Amino acid sequence: MTLNEILATTRSMLDDTATPYLWPDAELVVCLNDRLNAMCAEALCITDSSTPQICQISLTKGTASYPLDSRIIAIKRATVQSTATPLFKTTADSLFRWYGLWQNFEGTPAYYLLDVQSGFITLHPVPAVSDTLHLSVYRLPLSEMSTLYPNVEPEIPRRYTRTLINGIAALAYEKSGSDTFSHESAKTYRELWQKGLDEMRREALINGSAPCSLDDIMGVV
Repeated sequence: MTLNEILATTRSMLDDTATPYLWPDAELVVCLNDRLNAMCAEALCITDSSTPQICQISLTKGTASYPLDSRIIAIKRATVQSTATPLFKTTADSLFRWYGLWQNFEGTPAYYLLDVQSGFITLHPVPAVSDTLHLSVYRLPLSEMSTLYPNVEPEIPRRYTRTLINGIAALAYEKSGSDTFSHESAKTYRELWQKGLDEMRREALINGSAPCSLDDIMGVV
């Protein structure tokens, strides 16, 4: 559904179809962007491994830490281009236990950490040569929805649009005013929103699981 279609459906649910609107378009779009970001953060519904500014980081010899794009919620996989081997996620405490002054080791990165510096990814060993880090991530939308682009669709799968609209309505009914505030309506739509998120999480669990692993099939050497 396009932004215009989402707003029209939301207005029908709010019984706000006659001008002047009780909820101007700009207000509903603020609610939409809020719920869209919350949906992505809670249900991890946008994955990306191809957008260069999100998923590619140029590595410099001797530099261990690199800033992550602020739209990244979580990292699914990280690989160094020169080896194409996935890096293992670890923590600073684990490396201190095993390697002591782990920051002094230089070589081909085999691990990544997210707890050294907020908003950064840190590699171990420190890259010994220039390289490229490729990420597969869960992220927020690349850009917010705007009334300037009424025919744009949100990045989420279309089947999640109803949950998004329920979230918009829940926020809209929290607007102060005798004609807009409704505790009961906000509660009803908040429950529908939460139910939709729960279903999205269950779907993600099912799609992310497998009846057996490669170790089961091939054996562990």
